[in-house]
Amino acid sequence: MKKLILAATAMALALPATAQAAADVTITPGTTFAIPVNNDFQAILAGLGFANYTTVGASLFLNGPAVITFEFLGSESGFFDTFSTSGGLTYTETSGGVINNFATPVLIGSQYFAGGSLAGLLNFTSSGGVSATVGQDGFGIFLGPRGAGGTFTTFYLGYDDEINNQDDNHDDFIVRATVSSPVPEPATWAMALLGFAAIGRSMRSRRRVNTSVAFS
Repeated sequence: MKKLILAATAMALALPATAQAAADVTITPGTTFAIPVNNDFQAILAGLGFANYTTVGASLFLNGPAVITFEFLGSESGFFDTFSTSGGLTYTETSGGVINNFATPVLIGSQYFAGGSLAGLLNFTSSGGVSATVGQDGFGIFLGPRGAGGTFTTFYLGYDDEINNQDDNHDDFIVRATVSSPVPEPATWAMALLGFAAIGRSMRSRRRVNTSVAFS
């Protein structure tokens, strides 16, 4: 009986922990610059608390399993630039000129990540520029006034598609990424419920078997 109670308790404690575990990303800066005035979104980024960005040698480390939701915020490029993820999410901006969607972000999609470094898993490409992933020159991560890293649940990315003719402003494609805790899949919940039902049946059966009868 004690073993059954302990098993049920362990299951009850484990499930909420799976659903509510903290999810965030640690940003470690590399080469860091102030966001220049020729960035078309400098004022908007400043209003969000960003004054710097980091590129070469920077890292994004996901601290455990999580779902990341990506949104397109804006772009300024004559090329057709694309943001994509290892899981197949992709969005290409083909309008040209300055596109400002900060007030009305465009959903790119959400993807589950197991955790660890996001280098090679988040990528920018261009019809006429140079591709970049986390830690490379064209891949920017926006930072606060002091240019410090830290742990965040929301982070902003900027792309510079012309590394060989660089304007150093990383406004060719801007993405907002929001980290959230993964929710157990329906199959996981179904198996848990079946487990609880089996424990309940076993406990009822034990009560019937252990009933004693007294004879006078």
